[in-house]
Amino acid sequence: MTVEAVAALTTFQGRIIEIASSLREPEWNAPSASPGWQVRDIISHLAVGARALIDPLPLPDDAVQPPDNRERQHDMHVALRRSWTSAEVLEEFRSFAAQRLDRIPAFQKEPLASNEIEIPGLGTYPMHAVANALAFDYYCHLYHDICGPDGPIDRDLAEPTHDELYPIVQWMMWGLPQMQGPELDNALFAPLTLDLTGPGASTWTITRPDPEGGLVVTETGGGDVVVTSAASDFVSWGTHRSRWYHSCTVDGDQAAATAFCATLDIV
Repeated sequence: MTVEAVAALTTFQGRIIEIASSLREPEWNAPSASPGWQVRDIISHLAVGARALIDPLPLPDDAVQPPDNRERQHDMHVALRRSWTSAEVLEEFRSFAAQRLDRIPAFQKEPLASNEIEIPGLGTYPMHAVANALAFDYYCHLYHDICGPDGPIDRDLAEPTHDELYPIVQWMMWGLPQMQGPELDNALFAPLTLDLTGPGASTWTITRPDPEGGLVVTETGGGDVVVTSAASDFVSWGTHRSRWYHSCTVDGDQAAATAFCATLDIV
């Protein structure tokens, strides 16, 4: 089970509420580092996700059919809230995020923990991994899209600890074989090890045992190519928020490392 992910999720949720509660109106309306979204849109998006488990707000009857693309579906729900005040956006997130957080610990216990659920566009996971997915979403939006070096909001944020970052790395590794399909499968030319350092430190090796099959990820070393990166940097470049080569060193075939790392794009 991944009970540490619940603790990370709780921490990041508290930080988001603290930051959002401090925002002045111009900051709410500032362009975030997520293309096309203001800061308020990020909080709206997080509220939509929290509310989905409790009491989803339906799209209007005259709304166009939701697109297959998951990101564009997010856009439709965010657009529905553009006429809301910042206080209404924050209250929706605060209320439904708290209710969802009350339910998440049950996903860490059987019989729910091992039940598999499909997350449209992202793959199939055991229910205990939902906490990891949510912690990942919170961390990326808070530390990269709202604050951080690329976000518009200047606030002091606590540096994430190992116990906060490791569940995020786990989610990325569980999603890696599922989220991109043949695009990423065909970019692996040799067994490749990601050696992640600092908070969230861990070592993972990606292989393709069957040339006609998909990727396999194991928490071990031994790849022909070794890419070393701080785990916090991996979250950035592994989601295409930054260029991988600014943060990594390579031991082995540089071309093989480039092909894989430049293609990887976890969402």
